[in-house]
Amino acid sequence: MFKFLGYLSKSFLTTWLMTVFGFLVLIGLLDSLANGGDILSGDGGFSDTFRYMMLRAPVIFDRIFIFTIIVAILLTYVRLIRQHELVALLGFGISVPKQIMLLTPIVLSAGFTSITIIDFTIAPAVRSLQTWGIGEYKIKNITPEHPLWLEDNGRIIRAEKRVSYEELGNIEIYERSSTGQVQEIIWAQKAVYKNPNWELTDVQALPIKGEDGAARLSLRSGKPMMWETSQTPITIARLAAEPRDLSMSEMRQFKRRGNSGAKPRFAYSFWHAHRFTRPLAAWILLLCAVPLMQRTGRQDTGDKALITGISMGFIFLIVDGAMATFATSGGMGVTPAIAGPLIVFALIGSHLCLQAESL
Repeated sequence: MFKFLGYLSKSFLTTWLMTVFGFLVLIGLLDSLANGGDILSGDGGFSDTFRYMMLRAPVIFDRIFIFTIIVAILLTYVRLIRQHELVALLGFGISVPKQIMLLTPIVLSAGFTSITIIDFTIAPAVRSLQTWGIGEYKIKNITPEHPLWLEDNGRIIRAEKRVSYEELGNIEIYERSSTGQVQEIIWAQKAVYKNPNWELTDVQALPIKGEDGAARLSLRSGKPMMWETSQTPITIARLAAEPRDLSMSEMRQFKRRGNSGAKPRFAYSFWHAHRFTRPLAAWILLLCAVPLMQRTGRQDTGDKALITGISMGFIFLIVDGAMATFATSGGMGVTPAIAGPLIVFALIGSHLCLQAESL
């Protein structure tokens, strides 16, 4: 049994690593070609193409690693079928449940390894892409159409631009009382990070406290003003990033009540639970794929089963993506959005296993 475990694990691991490499190179090349104008603009050189591909690799891997696992499982079985090794496995009494049991450790290991790599690499890579301001990160950064709102020591802050990694533009600060009433509005053309605070320039202030409806003039100050805050360029980058592009510790921080980032708290809760449950999703897809690939006919090549399995993987990704859209927009709770696709495909996999055993 241990020899079968080692052989199947080695076959899957080799196939999975080759699949991941192929997908990353292919999608990375297409992505870099799509953004070639931005990459080579200004002082950009050919080497920046490879830099862009390296920075985008963790993001791409996060989107595709579940699909690469299902493809690797299917390709492993195509090899077993074509070399007539599946017949030998069944002849030695290695039934469908035993095959699943033998592949479970390596599939779960691949899932946990993937989310660990993503957790350590995606946030720094996205911050570098934000600083670069390239491709989709021109839109997913801080813009007038998508300003950054945050609460800081009782004040409400609004920023419309991110000029550079350590510079924000068009800042509005709403000073509030302990009861939440706005006492003063401050506008600044620019905020530059001067560790540990931010220096505001071209400042204009409008005092509101005690107005009682009377008109007041805003006061322009020619001197820089310090914005004393715990926010740093790193925390601003976290706030500006999409929830799924953060590490799990950052998601966990933002999903706490009263400590949300630029998105609603439930968006961070969903992506935190989503990433945490991906190894389980990989195992459920294993449960679906193994019975599909039980082809022992003399002329069987596994091609039809491969197409069916890949289609099943696409359907899972589509359903999972739809649930993610509903959950992050507030149209569905986090628990049903996460559990729904997993339960449905677990039931499908269980049915396929029972059907394969009854043949």
